[in-house]
Amino acid sequence: MLLKEKFFILMIFFASCKTFFVPQDVQRFYFKEGKDYKYSLILNSDSSFLFTKKYFEVNAACYGKWHQISKDTLLIKCSDQDLSAMLQSGYMSQREQKVIVLSENKLKVDNVILKRKLK
Repeated sequence: MLLKEKFFILMIFFASCKTFFVPQDVQRFYFKEGKDYKYSLILNSDSSFLFTKKYFEVNAACYGKWHQISKDTLLIKCSDQDLSAMLQSGYMSQREQKVIVLSENKLKVDNVILKRKLK
């Protein structure tokens, strides 16, 4: 097999693989905002994240680590918090959530589709 043919086959193979990759030293910001709600998810290249939900009088947030569990699914896991934070109204009780990667610019958390904010 010629070198060009091998290179071509490798290019097809890598082009067909769908993976979610956050380049080093890059922060990706996804959000959805409406009249009385706002969701945001910041994914950092060091596998840390910040997820916030704001609606009516509630401001819930959690931070922690994320990792890819399949080619189109991420798992975000909130860090443990002390008892006082757990008793506040902004405590996010769901400590682990699956995030579905719809495309490089869209993620789905629960039934909410977040779009990537491009700089």
